[in-house]
Amino acid sequence: MTDPVLSSLLRINQQRMRLLRSQALTPNGYVGTMHLIVLYTGRRPGARQEDVVCFYNLDKASVARDARRLEQLGHLRRELDPDNRRQYRLFLTAEGEAMLAVLERTHQEFQRRLSAGISQEDWRTLTALLARLEENSCQDPAPSSHP
Repeated sequence: MTDPVLSSLLRINQQRMRLLRSQALTPNGYVGTMHLIVLYTGRRPGARQEDVVCFYNLDKASVARDARRLEQLGHLRRELDPDNRRQYRLFLTAEGEAMLAVLERTHQEFQRRLSAGISQEDWRTLTALLARLEENSCQDPAPSSHP
């Protein structure tokens, strides 16, 4: 049986993605990991494709393909990394910056929906608990002590 916390997190993420697809991704021709590349690059201009792969635990080929698509759409500029000619550094164009704003507005709208009726104190507690869950998920597997 699936843990109710994990089940809830999965359903919340499905609703988030549904909103994101309908309001931001599909209308702008985004598929796959394109939005993740824009989000990451917007926060870290000059990031390497490998950085995106590692941060989101994605397939290298998918990130490379989607970065090329973003470049073709005019949302991303790729430059060869002078320190490693097999790597690209990523930069958003003006069109990419505009898309980043759309993605961030959509995420903010979803967060408003998600947090409706929840006190700031409860939201801080939830945030701390989720941060702990995220940290735990990155650790090496160990025997379970969860009931």
